[in-house]
Amino acid sequence: MKVSAPLKKRNPLATPAAAATLHRMKEHRDAPHWNGECGDRIGKADLGEIENFREALSSGRGLRSPSAPPPALLVSLSSLIPRVERFRKIVPRGLDLARDWAEVPTTSREDLASAIGEMVPEDADTKRMVVHPTSGTTGHAVFIPHHPVAGSEYFPLFETALSAHGVRLKPGASDVGAVQLHAQAKTLVYATVHAAFGNSGYAKVNLRAAEWPKPESRGRWLEAMAPLMFTGNPSAYAELLALRPAVKPRALFSTAFALSPALAKRLSAEFGCPVIDGYSSIETGPLAFTCRKGEFHVTPHDVHVEIVDAAGKPLPPGKSGEICVSGGRNPYLPLLRYRTGDRARMEYRKCACGDAMPRLLGLEGRAAVVLRAADGGPVSSVDVSRVLREFSIAQHRLVQRADASVELDLRPLPGWPLDLDRVETEMRGIFGKKSKVRVKIVKRLEGAGGKVVAFQSELR
Repeated sequence: MKVSAPLKKRNPLATPAAAATLHRMKEHRDAPHWNGECGDRIGKADLGEIENFREALSSGRGLRSPSAPPPALLVSLSSLIPRVERFRKIVPRGLDLARDWAEVPTTSREDLASAIGEMVPEDADTKRMVVHPTSGTTGHAVFIPHHPVAGSEYFPLFETALSAHGVRLKPGASDVGAVQLHAQAKTLVYATVHAAFGNSGYAKVNLRAAEWPKPESRGRWLEAMAPLMFTGNPSAYAELLALRPAVKPRALFSTAFALSPALAKRLSAEFGCPVIDGYSSIETGPLAFTCRKGEFHVTPHDVHVEIVDAAGKPLPPGKSGEICVSGGRNPYLPLLRYRTGDRARMEYRKCACGDAMPRLLGLEGRAAVVLRAADGGPVSSVDVSRVLREFSIAQHRLVQRADASVELDLRPLPGWPLDLDRVETEMRGIFGKKSKVRVKIVKRLEGAGGKVVAFQSELR
């Protein structure tokens, strides 16, 4: 099949075989109602950079010190301080990162929500910038600048996690390499190919029945595509279990929300493959995956992950605190002691699985919260966040009470107007016209340990 000009623009390295796979995905009679286009925007030079990252990832993982980042990362972070406005503001002059690491001030989602421009290096070439909206599960729904190469470097990280479970994938242009599953009221649905993953097919689909030609189309399309792996969150996987398509993926990756052991066990039994739980965010990228022993190992070699207390001071191994990340590979958003809002304790001893990289124990990430509309139908927290992104909001917290009423507290961006009536109308569009909705502006949102739980439900 000929590679069309629009496809060549979105996917510069797409081959005729890749174009044929994309056509098969998009034009199948049971295909979902596509509502978007997406491409990897990866060129030949980029593939070399991705391969260098893959090799460095393979050789650079091993035992780490809890006291400070590796020397190479310290050099990189030191060079960024004079080029990033936010870093210049918070890091005292003359501070030596290697010697005074514990004194380096932390950054947080608050910095991204209120002054994202200050976090981008001033000398960054922004011609290839793409912007990703976050899901807002922490209460801050913000837009993250990203780079195509950094996005494609997710694949070597996935490969490292797969290898820990004895799975090695070498997808080709005739394969559907992965399908990303969602179960939401509305989301972007697209199909593409990824040069960094063998030019194989990749699709993001919504398992909500209304997004397909027929309810049974969901299972039939998945069976016809036979993806090598799935990615998705626990809510989407619960829907997949209900569909029970006759597919044999090599692995399932779960992200976004905490995966219960019971759900993981059911998924593994149903599909006969490893279920790998992941810990990540758009701003950090993939940070950790579970090994065969169920332990979360820090996966990338180019980050320093530490546990800090409320004042930002590093805690010793075994002490629970907030996960703090430095480094990464996103040239538009370097991280310097970035507080994720999630909690864990760190273990540096070699795991029984053989992996020497640090482990995050007792990880307390983002719990999946089931909300309900006035008619009893499910509402995804992501649906709420998607709407709130359209408003000038720094942070939010939504609570659904036992009587199904909804209380939404909003902290607007300083100096930006906020139309509460419009917000209330949008919330009723999600929860139903007859739903009880209360929207209020607050100056500050606080939570236990400084972490705001963005979504809470009293419903049984």
